[in-house]
Amino acid sequence: METSTFKDVNTITINCKKSVLVRSWENDRVEARYPANKECNFNLDNGVLDIDAKSYLILSVPKNIQFVIERIYGNLEAVGDLGKILIENVGGNCSIQSAEGLTIENVSGNCKIGYISSSTNIRNVGGNLSFIVENGVLSINGVGGNLSGKADSICLSTSVGGNLKIMTNRFDGNENQLRAGGSIKLNITDLDNTVIDARAGGIASINYQDSSEKFTNGKFEKKFGNGEQAVQIRAGGNIKVSDGEADFEINQNFASADEAYLNEIEHKFETRALQSSGFDFSDLFDIDGEIGERIREKTQMADEKIQRAMEKMERKFSFKEEFGMPRPPRTPRPPVEPQPRGPKSSPISTEEKMMILQMLQDKKITAEEADRLLRALEQS
Repeated sequence: METSTFKDVNTITINCKKSVLVRSWENDRVEARYPANKECNFNLDNGVLDIDAKSYLILSVPKNIQFVIERIYGNLEAVGDLGKILIENVGGNCSIQSAEGLTIENVSGNCKIGYISSSTNIRNVGGNLSFIVENGVLSINGVGGNLSGKADSICLSTSVGGNLKIMTNRFDGNENQLRAGGSIKLNITDLDNTVIDARAGGIASINYQDSSEKFTNGKFEKKFGNGEQAVQIRAGGNIKVSDGEADFEINQNFASADEAYLNEIEHKFETRALQSSGFDFSDLFDIDGEIGERIREKTQMADEKIQRAMEKMERKFSFKEEFGMPRPPRTPRPPVEPQPRGPKSSPISTEEKMMILQMLQDKKITAEEADRLLRALEQS
């Protein structure tokens, strides 16, 4: 792979057509590695390094550099201790071992977060999300799958489509709201000065300080001390609150930032770049639209699951009990007439393109054969 180095860099912005590995190191310069047969453009201006990579990318950076991930079409893996990271779009999975601060806007696949030492904002994760924070404020919304997390102390507002599992010593503040389309498990050591308001579509239970209570009607409200810290819990399934040892673990296995792992990934990226050297499928269809649509579909599923859970609880508990007022009459929705579809911009469907891409990845056809097949489909 080719290598380029840069000095006096404060911030890095990245656009990459494939996957990216970022690792921290002790040097004061930035090193970029990329396949020799693929274009990679760099622009360094006033401490800001803009990178536009047409294929895979490996970055070695000092710990204090800030990142803006504008778009990565593949996976993002960050190992070692890094500075502040803003992620706007990742088409695959996202793994961040350690960062000073983190903001995530869109991740199509799964997301794994290691140690974050300050506030974290995460929005629109299509798959599962797991995290560990030392302490701080987290805002997490639009998770299509499950969420699991661990923190010493936490102030958390989140909504997920699947199950939610949290391990913490205590909650802070009055803005803690946990909503899940599935079940919720909350393992908390200290409930002093905390009030918990729980509503479940299934069974709700609380086990704390040798006291165990189960509520088959799916609701309870418990106040400990003066109740300064408020936690509101809503789940379509069961709710379990306990100060006992958690029966689940947070899978936080991250790779090493050493040269051995870097060389392993470099060999993998280089091999894949050579295999795809004959043809670039990124120009055949709207990858931006594909990534955005996948994220929208998965987070919309999360919203629908949560909505069904809320409707389930609404049926279980009276509207007056939940909201302090009679249920308002529902306005009937007018019928929606189907809209005629406009002409396709290309006669090749997305399914056909993805099928050909999969055949190429499985080495059933060559890049040249894929090219001829696509052109034949365009003319048919």
